[in-house]
Amino acid sequence: MADPSLFLAPMVYHYGWSLEDADRIAQGTVVGHLLECAGQICGGYFADPGIKDVPDLANIGFPYADINSTGRAVIGKVAGTGGLISLATVKEQLLYEVTDPTGYVTPDVVADFTAVCLREAGSDQIEVSNGRGRRRPQALKVSIGYQAGFLGEGEISYAGSNAVARARLAGEIVRERVQHRCGDLRVDYIGSTSVHRQSFWPDAKPYEVRLRVAGKVPTRELAELIGEEVEALYTNGPAGGGGARKYVNELIGIVSTLIPRNKVTTHVTVLE
Repeated sequence: MADPSLFLAPMVYHYGWSLEDADRIAQGTVVGHLLECAGQICGGYFADPGIKDVPDLANIGFPYADINSTGRAVIGKVAGTGGLISLATVKEQLLYEVTDPTGYVTPDVVADFTAVCLREAGSDQIEVSNGRGRRRPQALKVSIGYQAGFLGEGEISYAGSNAVARARLAGEIVRERVQHRCGDLRVDYIGSTSVHRQSFWPDAKPYEVRLRVAGKVPTRELAELIGEEVEALYTNGPAGGGGARKYVNELIGIVSTLIPRNKVTTHVTVLE
């Protein structure tokens, strides 16, 4: 079941839509996709101070949709709640987590978002119409969990003059000490290059940086070693390290695959 399906189901039930009506099901899926992330369409995740300002985020409202029998909907939020609903917030949500706007695949339909029409219908109200779609896929996506070993992590902070260089030296020390036993190792410099793995402003010199070393390993013993080596940097590494922490977590991996729809049997249990 896809997230939009939770919103599509009551539309199908209430209006008696045929599941073979691809355009109607696609329009309902568009509405469900817009609603599924709650406060996001009301400005959450959209907000960027000074660039895309959103009022009263601390009291953000959640969206609702008034939907007619054709699937045409007006997205709104309760009066007096924080946030905002605008063409910009709806457009961002429409494209959120969408790899191919011409073929958004769900168990119910393959929706085409490229013809969707958005129109301002009032204050904090956007009308949504014209979703189109193709027949539902004959295969369903399933996610399977498996035991994937352990994750060992260690963190320590460096601040002040030359903080980045000291953090890099600390990372190199830990890597040299454990790389031969923990092949799948990642070293991040949080506050410097941990997200994009590079700086787009080469002249930037952060005053503080947090070193994070993490490794995916087969045993708990090896996972513990990573954090212990980071903690050892207090006295065995460069100057000024502080605030060390270490973690060990067992990992459950996820692999996704496709199976024929006719191999899936649906059961419904009603709890009273």
